[in-house]
This record gives sequence, structure tokens and C-alpha cells, in this order.
Amino acid sequence: MTRIISALVALFMVATVPFLATGSATASESAASAAKARHDLTVSGKEIGTSNRFIAKGKVTTYKNRKIIVQRKINGKGWKFYKKVKTSASKGAFRTKITAGKRRGDKYCYRVTVPATARYKLTRGQVGCITTF
Repeated sequence: MTRIISALVALFMVATVPFLATGSATASESAASAAKARHDLTVSGKEIGTSNRFIAKGKVTTYKNRKIIVQRKINGKGWKFYKKVKTSASKGAFRTKITAGKRRGDKYCYRVTVPATARYKLTRGQVGCITTF
């Protein structure tokens, strides 16, 4: 009886060790991605005088001379690609024109998305919203 029990325990151990090894590898990979820092992102939006023209500007010091993505949400219907903007090589600064649509009463919200890298995780920053009248 003792031999049967020890054989069953050995069989159980052999069957579960591969699952435990892959589970710990997945856990360590997710812990590594959680340990990544966010990009150093500052972003703002403003109107140019009272001209009804708007800009989004900011700085990503951890993502110099690369392209970031500006996304737009119209009337709360989900974020969609709007345009790509390249950051400067020296400071990581960017500046781009943003526009509101022609329909009255629509609300246009903008945000900047900086892609993930080996050292930093995906980072987003809110620019602001424009409501047309």
C-alpha cells in the first residue's frame, strides 16, 4: 500500500512540475512589465489667442526624436487615431495643431499616447476637450 501511495505522489509531482514552472515564468514576466516606469510626459492644450484655433503641446524627455500618437474622442464614442507627431531630438518637445469639427454641440477630446519601450510602459496624457457652438 505504501508503494502505491508513493508512486501516485511521484506521478502527481511529475505531472504538475511543468505547469508550475510555466506559471512562475509568466508571473515573473508580468511582474517585470509592472515594474516598468511611465514615460516622463507633460502635455497641455490651449487656444491661440481668441482665434478659435487650438494646439496641443508638451514634452516627453524619455522619448526624444520619435513619433507619438494623438488620439481623439468625439461625443464620448471611444478613442481613435488622429495624427502622429514627432518629438524634438534635443528636448523631446512637440507641438501640433488640433481642430474641432463643424457640427454644433459636438465635444472633441484629445490625448497623447507614448508607446511602450524596453524600459518604459505605455503612457497617456490628457490634452483637453473642445465643444463646438
